Formats: sequence, C-alpha cells, structure tokens
Amino acid sequence: MLTVSATMYAGDSTLVTRQRYRKGIGAYYQMGSIIRTHPYVKGDNPYQKPYGLYQAVSAKYYIHTDGSKMWQQLYGFPAWGFGIYKGFIAHDDYLGDPFAVYSFINFPLKRWKIGFLGFESGFGVSFNWKSHDFAEDHYQYPIGSYTTVFFDAGFNATFLLGKHFNLTAGVSYTHFSNGAVKLPNLGINMFAPRLELEYIFGGRPELRKTATPKYEKEWEWIILVAPSMKQVGFAYVNQRSDTTGKTFNYPIVSLSTSFNRQISHKVKFGGGIDISYNEAYAADTVIVNGVPEKVPFNPGDKILIGIFPSFELVLNKLSFIAQPGYYIYKKKAEGDDVPVTYQRVGIKYVLWDRMILGVNIRAFNFSKADFIEWNIGYRIHWQKSYRKGK
Repeated sequence: MLTVSATMYAGDSTLVTRQRYRKGIGAYYQMGSIIRTHPYVKGDNPYQKPYGLYQAVSAKYYIHTDGSKMWQQLYGFPAWGFGIYKGFIAHDDYLGDPFAVYSFINFPLKRWKIGFLGFESGFGVSFNWKSHDFAEDHYQYPIGSYTTVFFDAGFNATFLLGKHFNLTAGVSYTHFSNGAVKLPNLGINMFAPRLELEYIFGGRPELRKTATPKYEKEWEWIILVAPSMKQVGFAYVNQRSDTTGKTFNYPIVSLSTSFNRQISHKVKFGGGIDISYNEAYAADTVIVNGVPEKVPFNPGDKILIGIFPSFELVLNKLSFIAQPGYYIYKKKAEGDDVPVTYQRVGIKYVLWDRMILGVNIRAFNFSKADFIEWNIGYRIHWQKSYRKGK
C-alpha cells in the first residue's frame, strides 16, 4: 500500500507542465494517553493498574503539490510523503515500543496568508510488539503479533515561517491492530497533541490556480475478489478448572459486484452485493483423543450474502471507500455471533484504467475489526446515461 500511495499521483489528464515538486523534511513529537477501550489497558493486566502516558517521535519526508494537476487544486494543494515512527509506552514490559513505516497525506481545509488548517491521515505497518498467545497468563493481551497495521489521523494548524519553515500544531488519533490475522486482537488506541517542524528545500512552491473543468458524470461497474484469513480462539476448562486456549485459522473469500455513479471530480456513489464463503462463521471445535479439532461442516452453511450502499472520495486514481452493509442471508447456526449489519472501510487504486487493487477492513458494531480483505478486480466505465439517452 506504500507503493500504491507513491504511484497514485503519476497520471492526470489535467497536467499543466511537468516539473519537480518541492521536497521537505520534518519531525514531530507528541505526548499523550492510551485510550482505555478494553479491560487490559483499564487495569486487568500484570501491573493491576491502568495504562496511561505514551510518547512518540516521527521523521517525515514531504512532497509538496503545486496545482499542476487538477486533483491537487481540488483538494487544496495537499502535501504527501513517507515517515518513520517510534512510540514509547511508559512503564511497560508486556506490550512493546512500536516502530512503524507509513505513508501520509495532509489536506489543507482552509488557507490564510499566515498558514492553514488541515487534516492529515497516515497508513502503514508497525513492528516491535511483544507477541502473546490467546488466553496467555489468563490476561486478555490486546495484541498477539509482532507486526500490526498502523493508522493515524488528526487535525492540525500550520504556520508559515518564512520561505522554508512550517510549524504545525495539532492533535491525532493513532490505532494499532492486526485485523484478526492473529489473536489476540483488541488493539491499542492513542490520542495526543503534536508539535512538528518542517524545512522545505528551495522554498515553498508557488501555487497554481486554474478554472475547474466541468465533470462529465460517469457510470462504473466493478467486480472484485477478496481473499482473507481470520484466526478464531477457543477456551477450554479441564477437570481441575484450569483454562487453556487454542486458535485455528479459517479462510474467507468474498466476491462482490457494484454499480457506481461518479457525480463530481471528488465524489462517487453506488451500491452492490457481497457473496462470501466464510469458514470462520459460527466455527466450533470438538475434542478428539484429548486434542481440539475443527468441527466438520457443510460448505453451504458458510455462505453469507450482503448488500451495501457505497461512498467513495476520489483522489485521481486512488479512492477512499465506506460501505455499510446488511446481511440478507446467513444460515442460522449455534455460535453465530455475527451481527446482521457490517461495515467496510478501505482504499482502492485503479491500475491501467481497468484493474483494481485495494485493501479493506471488514468490521461490525462500528468498532471491532472482523477481518482484512485484499482486493483484486476489474472495472468497466462509461459516460452515457441510458435513462434519458444522455
């Protein structure tokens, strides 16, 4: 996905002239608090006290857009780039101190002569977590893997200091989780103010402004295949009342199709249908010769069908998607803990104007990640409206 972010700006039919973008380097420091979202960080841990303070530093490489491509003007001349992140959790020997690499983009929302208000979002991969097993030491550790997804988002105010320096103050929310690829997966959430200083090589760019061309509304038909994997944990109590845990991996494959209508340079609406084969749905185990094993099942019982409306925020060839869904079919089964509604958020990239690559998080209850979907697909698009022959 870092490669996708690096190439999303390559093509644009509204290119004015070809030139090098201004680059910059920067660093930020933040100190804040771990958000107490589950029992472990609230105090049910080896320390028997809540988690609180954490600190983080990050070094960033900026690429400043100047409006030479129309999408840059539409989004207020954003800056994008790459960063490395190091977090420090105070007084901790059980979670680890995360290190992350990520890509980011900062959208100016309102500009003045002295600076601008903006929204920044970053996405990447983090490392250096201490791995834990399911039900280890009778604590619900929040992260079971050495590697997780890194997500960061927040609002900021940037002050222009001469031609070369930007001083930015803001607040951000940071999230780490692995999408149930490995249990446990309660995740870690952090909130903190941030102070950042950037130096722009060669001085800040001159921003170009041209008339926005009229957008010719477009239809789109998409077919996607999304392979996934989910780990499910089971707890067992023996005759001595001792509790042990066992995890199993289950494959998931989803086929989805949707029709979309792009109504402006930025916005696309639509809807579609999902058909998923989900072996993790209502999964159970049986003890055979003292060893837990997966319960045999009928593959037809693992089919789930859902429908969804779709919203996309379009940035050239990259789109941010949000799709709240509703299961219209899933066979009733003992152990069914999947709500009738689900949510999908993610990004997709259009390659060669036809192929689609993307990654989504399938969630439920608007708060808990169910699994990660890796998408590959194909699109057909056209401008003619058959409703009125236009």
